[in-house]
Order: sequence, then structure tokens, then C-alpha cells
Amino acid sequence: MMFLLTAEDENMRLKSYSATIKGTSSVMKIEIEYYGHDEFNWALHNLRQIEAAQKAAKPAKAKSLKAPAQQLALPAPVRALPPPKGGA
Repeated sequence: MMFLLTAEDENMRLKSYSATIKGTSSVMKIEIEYYGHDEFNWALHNLRQIEAAQKAAKPAKAKSLKAPAQQLALPAPVRALPPPKGGA
């Protein structure tokens, strides 16, 4: 799918755009004003096709089936008993 927008285009014009970057993700928002319903419908149709194809290709996130984490603890300390009284 491709939008081709030029300065000479009579059926649509760039109304506004913005861009943001968060971490490793970049997002661009483009607002286009259409003067003809045919071009507008064509663009919507193509966007729906792209959305459906991306949803179908994206594997669903499976719930993690990890074993419960083992509890990490030190063994109980050995108790030091006093030597017995009166004998070996």
C-alpha cells in the first residue's frame, strides 16, 4: 500500500503531520484532507487490508508457561552446641 501525495495533487492535500519517538518505536501521524470520495474510499480500503494482513501475520502472545521460580535461600545454619559436660 502506498500513498503518493504531491504538491500538485488536486484530490487531496496534507493537512498536518507529527512524529514522536519512544524508546525503539517511532510513530508518525499524518492528516490528509480528501476532496474526492473515490480517493478517500480507496485509501480506507487499502488501510483496512493492511490492518487485516498485519493482524493475521502477528502471532498471538501466548501466556507464559514457565515453571514457578525456585526459591533461592541459604540452608539453615548449623547450630553449634556446647561440648557435653563431664565426659568425652
